[in-house]
Amino acid sequence: MRLKTREPKRGRAILSTLYADLEQSIRANGNRAQEGNASAQGHTEASTQGGGDSGDRPTPAEYCRMVPLLEAQTSCREVLELIKEQPDLPCVVIGGKEGVPYGLVMRDTFYRKLTGRFGADLYFARPVERFADMQPLIADIGADPGLLIQQALDRPESQFYDCVILTDHGQLAGVLTVLDLMIMSGLLQTGAEQRRRQTVAESFRHVTGMEESLQQVAEAANATLIECRRMKEWSLNGRSKLDEVSQSYSNVVERMNENQQQVARLIQDVDTISALTRTISELADKSNLLAMNASIEAAHAGEHGRGFQVVAAEVRSLAGQTRQLAADISGLLGSISRLAKETGALTTAGVGEITASAELLGEGSRMFGELEKAVEHVAGTGETVNRLAGDTAMRAAVIRQELEKGSSFA
Repeated sequence: MRLKTREPKRGRAILSTLYADLEQSIRANGNRAQEGNASAQGHTEASTQGGGDSGDRPTPAEYCRMVPLLEAQTSCREVLELIKEQPDLPCVVIGGKEGVPYGLVMRDTFYRKLTGRFGADLYFARPVERFADMQPLIADIGADPGLLIQQALDRPESQFYDCVILTDHGQLAGVLTVLDLMIMSGLLQTGAEQRRRQTVAESFRHVTGMEESLQQVAEAANATLIECRRMKEWSLNGRSKLDEVSQSYSNVVERMNENQQQVARLIQDVDTISALTRTISELADKSNLLAMNASIEAAHAGEHGRGFQVVAAEVRSLAGQTRQLAADISGLLGSISRLAKETGALTTAGVGEITASAELLGEGSRMFGELEKAVEHVAGTGETVNRLAGDTAMRAAVIRQELEKGSSFA
């Protein structure tokens, strides 16, 4: 009976001693946690100043803590002695001989259960698996830190502060405490925030460049619109001038056709006069012949025919002069006819050339009309581009202002 009475006292004494040691270790761990927070904050600031590259993302391997892997039949007394020897242990892991973990014993939970009135008598000799959580969160050491943190947050409240067991090829690699998860979460949030800032800054630069480019496009479109209006004015003036020249050519062609007709009538008149001249020449020849016969008859008449002979001589002389004048007129008419024919030929050639030029002028006028339509189309397109560029530039300015607000709030 005495042994049974003293044994609980002895057990409580042992537990009191262990409690003091554990309390001291908790304080030490708290100091280390503060140092870890300071280190994490320094790492966060360094990541922020360094640009927050995605290569600086924390990994579970960086914060993995080594803990003992115990067999399921290890006694609670042995676990207490182990915790006393290693006060920094946050937990112990239960596993098989192959190193595969399947259970977790948190130090504080284990200690609270042994601090009861009869805890030492009831549990010292019993296996530690009675206090183990047989459904702990187990993850691969190469798991994505974001997904790992989300899985830890999704655990029940009773397991929220438990460690996360890490494995490497199925064997125990270590554990992560809640503090480790918080540090990793802070670094991930810092990196995400930094990437967000970089994205906003890059978007701001792109939108600013887009806004400037759109303004330049609007200015270029406006300048194009002005040039198109000037080109349209020039096209209208050019078309008007070509129409005037074409009308003038038409008038010239009409007059040359009239001249050609007049030349043709002149040639006919010359031919008629030439025929009359030939008739006069024939009459002069006949008059000369009659005058000669009259002279012969007057000579036969003697003294009585002398007066008639004088008249016949005058008639003969007049006939010669008439024949000579007819010959001269015939020569002049031949020259006039030749010149008139040459003039007609030149006029015909000129009419052909002027007609061809008039056709070219008509083609030029048509091309000016097409150019005017093209200029109108380009002007309409320029107006549309100018309007769209202005609207898009205004939208880009609004987006830039929103990005400025977002970056200032960040």
